[in-house]
Amino acid sequence: MLAVFALQQTNLEGRTEPFVLTDWSVRGLFGYMWLHNNYPHIIGNLIFIWVFGNAVCSKVGNILYLPLYIATGVVAAVVHLVFDGREVAGASGAIFGMVGAYFVFYPFNSIKCFVWFIAYIRRFSIAGIWIILLWVVLNVLAVVTKYTAAAYFAHIGGFVSGVILAMALLITKLVVRDSMDDAIVRSIKI
Repeated sequence: MLAVFALQQTNLEGRTEPFVLTDWSVRGLFGYMWLHNNYPHIIGNLIFIWVFGNAVCSKVGNILYLPLYIATGVVAAVVHLVFDGREVAGASGAIFGMVGAYFVFYPFNSIKCFVWFIAYIRRFSIAGIWIILLWVVLNVLAVVTKYTAAAYFAHIGGFVSGVILAMALLITKLVVRDSMDDAIVRSIKI
């Protein structure tokens, strides 16, 4: 992702346009999730992939991680095209697929947070489930109010596909829970 962004910053003069998600092209469906619009966009996505993606990768392993990431990104693209259809670039759909998988694998793991507002600076820890549920509610509210600052349908599609695929990996035993896991799937006896 970072390497593609670095390439984008060189003078490519429209060479990345075929990879932007604008329609049902294969290049757009697979390519959009590697592109980013600007530095804040990629920095935000890198933070999310660092927090949630690393944990998911440690659970599913390197071999399953890339197909899981790409699959959730493609599902996010399809959901976005069906319900929104605006031009989009960015890894958010795939990343929130990893957030969905994290939600299944590690909902009660503590996430360290940092709040900075003018002179107010605080650090605190909170269970992942609460941050993720807040994020889901904010995205659903954005969809309901038709707020168009981001590809919220892609976020939701990626998240739901991540939850479903993570559950499928546990059910099929391609990913195994260990006794130290405090996964949400305990309540459904997987």
